Amino acid sequence: MIEPVALCLRVSITGGFLCVLILGGCSRERQQTGFRTSEGLEQASEELEQASEELEVAESEAELNPLSIEGLRKRVYPEREIELQNAITTDEGLETWKFSYDSDGYTIYGLLEKPASEAPLKGWPVIIVAHGYIPPGVYSTVHNYRAVTRYYASNGFLVLKPDYRGHDRSEGNSGGPTATINYSIDVLNLINQIDSIPDADTDNIFLYGHSMGGEIGLRVLTVSKALRGATLWAAVTKPFPNLYFLRKRDPQEAERHLKSIEALFAPEEYSLLSPNNYFDSIDIPILIHHGTQDESVPFEWSISFREELDEAQVDYTFYQYPGENHNISKSFFKVMDRDMAFFRDLIE
Repeated sequence: MIEPVALCLRVSITGGFLCVLILGGCSRERQQTGFRTSEGLEQASEELEQASEELEVAESEAELNPLSIEGLRKRVYPEREIELQNAITTDEGLETWKFSYDSDGYTIYGLLEKPASEAPLKGWPVIIVAHGYIPPGVYSTVHNYRAVTRYYASNGFLVLKPDYRGHDRSEGNSGGPTATINYSIDVLNLINQIDSIPDADTDNIFLYGHSMGGEIGLRVLTVSKALRGATLWAAVTKPFPNLYFLRKRDPQEAERHLKSIEALFAPEEYSLLSPNNYFDSIDIPILIHHGTQDESVPFEWSISFREELDEAQVDYTFYQYPGENHNISKSFFKVMDRDMAFFRDLIE
């Protein structure tokens, strides 16, 4: 008579044991020669080990914070279509449209500018403009950052400037402790829909980020592999949670903000939410611009940022502009020309 053999294995997802009864079915040969339980045990052990590994992966994914860098990497960004809304009067030689797209079920608006001439065979190379902080109720899709979008478009690029959720007419909540992470998701969703634009060259997508847009851009760079290069102007480069600006505007609101963050995340999770801890995954070149008299984002932040990039072995070029302000106003065209040369060298 063949005795059933019980094999137990601890399964991490439940913290208990998984037990299997191995009931060996006997062939005539085995009835004559005896039942070899070692083979059955070995096979069952392998199967249980595989099941345990799969459960551990499932457990790990279940515990993954969806707003962490790893969570954003595993996130699904649906392939939907960008829709042109209405044409906007603009400079001669340019074509300007207001567009909309879906991000997490919200309708996000943005500005599209491109040359009015016939596109190259591969389409126009693309620049995504990640704008800096402007009070969402004041921000204008059509008017803000137009000097940037016009310049890039007049130099042969298709430019997309998304509002972010809650800005101007875009749907969604613009505030909260995870606002810049949500804005990053809006940009990541946009990137995954660019191929719906017929004359966009999706092999050559670049990013411009200014101030808060620099923080958003850095998060996008650590998540997406669709970009070929990025330029960062006076970028916010401090790790999450960075309440520097809110404390300057409203210290009491900053304290309420901090309490909201502490209610959502454990302190040990902060590093998982910060792109700074994932700079070693950035494999494209970066251009950095910063004025030494920046009244909003301390110039010293970019010095520390350089050290972090050096440690992560990221390819970057750094330009400092003595006496310049947050918008690098007096050297604006010099900076834009440097951007153009940088992007064109990277186009394939």
